[in-house]
Amino acid sequence: MKLDTAGLKQVLFSLKERVNLFYFLAFIPLFLILYFNLWSLVIAFYGFVFLLLKSQKLRSFKEARPFQRFLGLIVIVASFFLYYALIRIVSNAGFYGGANYVVFLLGLFMVFFDLPALREAFTPIFFIVAATSSSFVAEWLKPYFTPYLDDIAYIILNVLRAFGVNAYIYFFRNEPILGFTSVSGNLVLTSFVYECIGVFSALVFSIILVIVLIEDHSSLKVKLLASVVGVLGTFALNILRITFILLTDYFYGAEAGANVHYIVGYALFSAWLVFFLYIYSQRKTLQTKFLSLWRK
Repeated sequence: MKLDTAGLKQVLFSLKERVNLFYFLAFIPLFLILYFNLWSLVIAFYGFVFLLLKSQKLRSFKEARPFQRFLGLIVIVASFFLYYALIRIVSNAGFYGGANYVVFLLGLFMVFFDLPALREAFTPIFFIVAATSSSFVAEWLKPYFTPYLDDIAYIILNVLRAFGVNAYIYFFRNEPILGFTSVSGNLVLTSFVYECIGVFSALVFSIILVIVLIEDHSSLKVKLLASVVGVLGTFALNILRITFILLTDYFYGAEAGANVHYIVGYALFSAWLVFFLYIYSQRKTLQTKFLSLWRK
């Protein structure tokens, strides 16, 4: 039997091109999300990263049938008009966000691959849906975490004093207010509210962690330890974020602090997530190196 290598190469090439086009189209809506909501972009981007991890598996699926493609195109078009349904339920819904992207991805899968491929859409879609709904969960947890505001404020107070900032705390309507005089001589007052605790970012981190650990074959003990370290690290990162903003206020003024406030949270969270996942993936190698150095 003679192997038709030319035909095989053509099939493989078309399959590769189909998957590449799928990812290109899946990436385009991120620019729309960037325009309407920066935090939604962070969630959607990580959903896209989880989707990238599925690239090898997607190459094994057949093309969608014509009727399924037609339905998928309808779903894709409908995803851009989802706002008009969401606004009736969520008053502050943006025109294009995580919910739109989820529907768009479903339609895209229907256009490019046969139905069994939808299994591979579960991880990124679950992450986007769960992370997007974390704001509602965080609001539900508000009565349980609000009592810890005072503790967070005093921790940051001590950190600022360690950097030489003569900071103090007073209470207004049972809310801690941290104050100090900046280098330029201006009075800076910061009110600590529930959002300062970092519950929302901890929830998003937990969702990512759940997805990663589900596909990991480590022991339950290792997974629990990683979960505790990761979540506690996220709370600690939030304290670092607030401290960094206040130090910017102290040395460079409130305007510079306000500018830093909008970007430092996303930057620190992304850096911490990459660092944590890298350490977790390399834990066995790092453990071997540590034991080797310890024995020396």
